[in-house]
Amino acid sequence: MMIEVAALGTMVDRSPNAFGVLSTCLFEGDPHPDAIIVGEAVRALAGRNFEIASDWNPVPEWSDEHGLIREAVAAVVDELVDGRSARINGRHIVTLVTCSASLKRGPDWKVGSSPSVVVLKRNGKDPAWFIMQKGKDSFGRSIEREVDGFDYKKRRPRRGAYNKHRLDRSVRGAVLSRLDWQIWQSALEDLCSSLHGRLHNHDLLPFTPDRQPWCRSRHDENIQQVIENT
Repeated sequence: MMIEVAALGTMVDRSPNAFGVLSTCLFEGDPHPDAIIVGEAVRALAGRNFEIASDWNPVPEWSDEHGLIREAVAAVVDELVDGRSARINGRHIVTLVTCSASLKRGPDWKVGSSPSVVVLKRNGKDPAWFIMQKGKDSFGRSIEREVDGFDYKKRRPRRGAYNKHRLDRSVRGAVLSRLDWQIWQSALEDLCSSLHGRLHNHDLLPFTPDRQPWCRSRHDENIQQVIENT
């Protein structure tokens, strides 16, 4: 182990112990009893699952005139819930808490600027047009379907035709980053509750979860803008 550290600056192919850290080759004594209690409380988070509200909006500061961001967020949430993603189960919560403690910082919730909205193009050049057309299915039932809304003979959109829009980039990374932040805050709240009165030589500081710091950040920016304008 010492040879690996000296040659490479790290240890290779070492698995974390039960507390999520790599042990060294030096014996530094038994862990503090409080550390064991905290470690057990963190591992107990594995029994918890995280639920996402149906109207959850992790990016309220982004303009969403066409509802595209809402649809994109809903698609990510459906993927996580329907696919029973590991990201919202207890194992991920334990990993998130352990990694944040090791790095001494929480998940990065600052996701940058809002994506731009662009019009769908036909052949990558001209705007695409669509129109709803009535028809019948194979059983003779009346249906409506979306078809090409451009009149190629008259070289113009048909009456009632409309454009469709899309985001110029994926919002998946931003959604997952803010989800991780809120999971982390809820996990810390659980830890404070479960560890209350159980530690022998340490006191827990008061903790109130800050689940939407991006809303406060936006408010502070608005105040700063008002001050600059005056």
